[in-house]
Formats: sequence, C-alpha cells, structure tokens
Amino acid sequence: MAMGLSEKDSMQCLSDRGFYISVPQFYILKRKIKQSRFERLSLIAKEGFVDQHLERIDQLGLINKEYWKLYNAEKDNFKKVLILQKIAELQTYISPYYDASRYVMEKSIKSNNNQIETDENNSLPAL
Repeated sequence: MAMGLSEKDSMQCLSDRGFYISVPQFYILKRKIKQSRFERLSLIAKEGFVDQHLERIDQLGLINKEYWKLYNAEKDNFKKVLILQKIAELQTYISPYYDASRYVMEKSIKSNNNQIETDENNSLPAL
C-alpha cells in the first residue's frame, strides 16, 4: 500500500525478501493494514505531538530567558521597553502550550484510569 505496488509486484517483493504467502492471505493482510491506519496515525500523532509540544515549550522558555538577559544588560530605557513588549508577546505563545499540556495530561490520566478499571473488571471472577 505504501509503495503503491500491483498485486504481482507486491507478491514478488515479498518473495524476494523471503516471505511466501498466498494471494488471499496477501489481501487479508492488506485489509488489516488498511483498517489499522487510523489507529496507527493516532498513535504517531499522539507520540509526535508530545515530543514536538515539549520541544516548543523548551524553545519558548529559552527565548524568554534570553530576552530577560538582554533586558538586564540593556542601558537604554526605550530599548528596555521594547524588550519588555517582546517578553509580554511571548507570554501569549507560552500560555496556550501550558494549557494544552494540562489538557493532554488530564486526558491521559482519565484514559489510564479507565484502562485500569477495565483491566480490573476483566480480571474479576464471574458470579
């Protein structure tokens, strides 16, 4: 699917790599892969989102720190005001990241709690 090969080319590619399956088995596997694509995309998005999200927070924190260094080193009051404006503008970017972090953590905790409850309920003996 990812390579866009025909059935014949796909079967040849598999056999070249030491995988010998029947044509019906090929279509079963292809259907399973296609059915799982949203689950896979969701997993990639979830993990990628967290990494990218944390990287953005770190970058904004570094920018904020550097602005404060510039502010403290600056002697000209007009330039200090400009730097303070930049720091204030930066807050409009930082706040949503922290809000999103809290939201993701809350959803994750709820999801984990639901999974624990499901696991506990599945392990209870039937009456």
